[in-house]
Amino acid sequence: MSVITKNTYKATFILDLRESEDDSAKVISDLNELLRSLGGEPSDSEDLGMREFARAADSRFTQGHYVEIYFESTSKLPLIFKEKLKLDKRINRIFIESK
Repeated sequence: MSVITKNTYKATFILDLRESEDDSAKVISDLNELLRSLGGEPSDSEDLGMREFARAADSRFTQGHYVEIYFESTSKLPLIFKEKLKLDKRINRIFIESK
């Protein structure tokens, strides 16, 4: 019998809410729900607010809304999670790191 190990991760998102009617709380709720549906266990989330980019690639998008979510999951879930969010227009960037 093999034991499934769970790792702790921190996911940082840069949100682009310019064309969305959703606020950051709604996006955080949606992300937590998606994590649960994929088998992850979100433990904490933090809304870091708007921050200027050090180097903006687009002059019309010089700042973004930063959000962090901490979760536990198997090692395969972060890649699956990123793939599911690829087409979400509300999310500009995703950084997932192991804790």
